[in-house]
Amino acid sequence: MRQLTLAALLAAALILWAAFPAAAAPNLYGTSGLIEVPDDIIHPVGSISPAYHVIVNPGDSSNNLNFFTVETGIVPNLSISGGVVSDGGTEALVNAKYRLSPETIERPSITIGVVDAAAKLDPDNPGLYIAFAKNLTAAAEEVAGRESKPLRGYLGFGTGVLKGVFVGLNWTLTPKLSAMFEYLSSGMVPEDMHLNGGARLALTNELRLDVGLVDFKDFTAGISYNVRKF
Repeated sequence: MRQLTLAALLAAALILWAAFPAAAAPNLYGTSGLIEVPDDIIHPVGSISPAYHVIVNPGDSSNNLNFFTVETGIVPNLSISGGVVSDGGTEALVNAKYRLSPETIERPSITIGVVDAAAKLDPDNPGLYIAFAKNLTAAAEEVAGRESKPLRGYLGFGTGVLKGVFVGLNWTLTPKLSAMFEYLSSGMVPEDMHLNGGARLALTNELRLDVGLVDFKDFTAGISYNVRKF
């Protein structure tokens, strides 16, 4: 039944996506990003994005992970987010992100932040990180020898649930659809090195649907809604 419901949601997304533009959305942990990797986008001041994500364990549905989060902008270049993670028990999430400098033609943007500031998911350390983001479209075109769809790359270093190195690619296939790929040398699910892949679809100007595979094994899906300035 769960598989039929997910398939129906995806089918509806594929029907609706052509009418609306795509945009950033919260990742699993509730901060703007790809699947686990954070990006350099700061949530607009005065607006909020509630989100729900699930990671489905095909072998044992009792071990599914549910993420209920909300993100908001505080001041320009600073956003915060939080929520709970549930897999039978619940743990609170508190996150913050600050963009130190924007991207230029010559250099990437620089963003610092924390995921799981209270160290509930990793009992030893909060997920402190620094991330660099850059438009890689020109480089992709040079390598391919032809025009490329917009491509952004992310490189970061962190502790806690983002311990070690993380790398992400966000490829905008159309204004409504983007593909996401990422590598993490450590993480929460699983805790060791893994690769993730997925896609983000715009259902409306405010509503986003994410689908993907964590470690190319466990299915993940998420939905988020951007509430305009209050």
